[in-house]
Amino acid sequence: MLPSNGCHPEINVLFIGGYILKTLEQQESINIELLFKKGSHELKVSTDHMILALDWLYVISAINYKKNEITLNEVK
Repeated sequence: MLPSNGCHPEINVLFIGGYILKTLEQQESINIELLFKKGSHELKVSTDHMILALDWLYVISAINYKKNEITLNEVK
């Protein structure tokens, strides 16, 4: 369910998570610091919002995090 009241789509965890997944589809992996810079510039969101989206993607096993690199989780 997507939250619709009181939340701007630009700062919604699902919206930011989609941006992260799209970015990872275009390249094999991305450095977390580069992702923060790119996300804050392109989406104009805070690092806190990026972290929340990354946490959510990690919890649902959509991404992996190892040695400051974020990768898409393999679909089995």
